[in-house]
Formats: sequence, C-alpha cells, structure tokens
Amino acid sequence: MDLIPYLSAVILVSTLATILLAVLSYAAFKLRDKRRPKKTSDETPLFFHRYRPEEAEGPSSAVDETA
Repeated sequence: MDLIPYLSAVILVSTLATILLAVLSYAAFKLRDKRRPKKTSDETPLFFHRYRPEEAEGPSSAVDETA
C-alpha cells in the first residue's frame, strides 16, 4: 500500500482550502469596511468613548515618599 498519494492529496486539499478561506475572509473584510459609518467632522469616536479617569495622577504618586 502506497501512502504518498493520499498524503499529497491531503496537502493539496488543505492548501486549496486555506487559499479559498483567505479570499473569502478578505472579501468579507472589504464588504464590512464599505458598511462602516463615515467619520463625522467633529472627530468624535463613532463606536467607543475614551476613558478619562477623574483626577489622573502620575506614576510617581503611587510610591510612598515617607520611607
């Protein structure tokens, strides 16, 4: 029983499936990119809001300077 033709067929099919999935993923990405809302002129984020902690302190304030 020769095993090499079966293994080469498996490699060929997996390579073709990988290329096909890559092309489909790229097409889905481009379609999603076209549906994205246009950015507004006031530069506010469309989906996320920036987190700004109240009274943000620098990293040096975490060190106890009395020691």
